[in-house]
Amino acid sequence: MEQQKFVFYSLADHDAIVNEEAHKLALTFLPQKQTDINSKGEKVEPIIINGERFLSRKNTSKMLEVGYPTLWRWNKEGILKAIKVGRRKVYYRYDDIFNLLRGNNND
Repeated sequence: MEQQKFVFYSLADHDAIVNEEAHKLALTFLPQKQTDINSKGEKVEPIIINGERFLSRKNTSKMLEVGYPTLWRWNKEGILKAIKVGRRKVYYRYDDIFNLLRGNNND
């Protein structure tokens, strides 16, 4: 017959363990930042959500060195699709931007 082992800890220890695990889990859902630089040396910071990188409209404009009207037109023409979050926030997939820079806008 196997001998059972018991572990005893206080309520404070339990709360600390639960809070630590909850914190680790919450960090997986928060966007992470990483810095890239466009050809003019300007920093652009993609956000990472579930392992996929996105750029804001401002950073996409910097990276591609085009204005907002061009981004709007490219979205309408299907060249670079925008992802609208809420009323005013617009993001673009980093991979789509990279493909456009490489000349692969069919992907």
